[in-house]
Amino acid sequence: MQRRTAIVTTAAVGVLALVAILVVATNEAGESEPETAPPAPSASGDTSPTASGPPREEPARLLPNMRSLTARDLQIRGNGADRRLHFAAWLANQGPGPLLVEPLSRGSCPVGQRAAEQVVHVDTARDGVFQRRHDPPRHRTPAGCMVDHPTHDHWHFDAMARYALVTLDQSEQLAARDKVSFCLRDNTRVPGSAPLQRKEYFGECERNTPQGISPGWVDVYDVDTPGQSLRLPPGTPDGVYCLILEADPHGQLFETDETDNGSAHAVRITGTNVRRADTDACVGAAD
Repeated sequence: MQRRTAIVTTAAVGVLALVAILVVATNEAGESEPETAPPAPSASGDTSPTASGPPREEPARLLPNMRSLTARDLQIRGNGADRRLHFAAWLANQGPGPLLVEPLSRGSCPVGQRAAEQVVHVDTARDGVFQRRHDPPRHRTPAGCMVDHPTHDHWHFDAMARYALVTLDQSEQLAARDKVSFCLRDNTRVPGSAPLQRKEYFGECERNTPQGISPGWVDVYDVDTPGQSLRLPPGTPDGVYCLILEADPHGQLFETDETDNGSAHAVRITGTNVRRADTDACVGAAD
């Protein structure tokens, strides 16, 4: 009985040794190595290991760039001590993204007004061009107030522009409107620009509707629009002055460039006549 047990034990040891030899030979041939699981995809869809490579960057923000173009259709209306300088204002968006503001139901604005927020899209396509179908709105920031404009019978985004008339040496301000409100919309394309975007905002400035200016578009307030004038102080002498128009004067909006919002050019006033003056003296007056 002991001899049979010894034979069985010896045989089992031999089988185990043979199995070990086969396993080693198989591994050396590279045919039966354990599989390694592929890295799990990240939330952004990037399957590269986060430990060995840089993190995937967030899409860039497609911001507007608001600019007041030079005034047009200059006129003086009235006589004597009641003269007003009238003009058309062109508010242009020359940035890669839309200017979009939306009213809120709550906020810290005065009674009768509505808080507003700026909505910013991101460049998911990563091509630097706003595409409404591919570049979603992702960031929202407080952006001042909206007001019910009784003369225009609709809601405006408040403090969208500022107008001023100053002396040629810029040492004295003769007249100013520090808070000019706009019903933001796409009126016409920026002069000389390529037609990158179609018209999106049509001036539906109701209490609860968003307002905006698309990239490459201008919101035009013509010379007959209420608010498009500056009252000349009685006794203002004839001469050359600087007319300054500035977009977003209180810095309520995020833009690609905060330093180019204004425009300034010289105007010559003679009694009830006004025209552009041929001088560069006003260059830099809007800075």
